[in-house]
Amino acid sequence: MQLQELEQRLARGEIVRLATPAWEALAEFFTVRAQHDTTVSGLLHIIEREGRTAAVEEPTRLERVVRPLGDGQAVDAFVAKRLATYERMWDGCGCKVNYYDPAD
Repeated sequence: MQLQELEQRLARGEIVRLATPAWEALAEFFTVRAQHDTTVSGLLHIIEREGRTAAVEEPTRLERVVRPLGDGQAVDAFVAKRLATYERMWDGCGCKVNYYDPAD
């Protein structure tokens, strides 16, 4: 995937699934604003490029999911919700993250 295609898809609000090497080839074009250790599923990165913010998650070792986010409040709410879910998973709740659902 090319950078322009990723940017267009994120601008349309799509959640983009990438193979880890494909993300690694594009990562250099983004600024990492924050990263959070999920303790369950790798690092949750908050990235930015040209005023647009997104989250990069690691559902598996071989895959990355890039999710567009809104303003600072939306970012904070997403991170808090996601980290709370991972905390419950760590405690054995049996819950799962649906990385591809815009509502999750």
